[in-house]
Amino acid sequence: MGEDFDYDRWYPEVPAVMDAKQLADLLQTSDQIVRLWVREGIIPAHRKEGGRKLHFLRHEIFEWLMATRYVPGEYE
Repeated sequence: MGEDFDYDRWYPEVPAVMDAKQLADLLQTSDQIVRLWVREGIIPAHRKEGGRKLHFLRHEIFEWLMATRYVPGEYE
């Protein structure tokens, strides 16, 4: 998935910018786990200057998912 990928066409139900709860729902986990991943530098996230609320960009999350996906048999 690169810059030319049309996320709006293929994933219209996924917002272009998500908060921690929306991302947790998408990943079927809790927002506490998402926040832990941010603290540990595992997942890409953004904060407005001086802000506390986390924001996640759809294209970055999808790229992260592709880069870190598990492929059965890959490490055997």
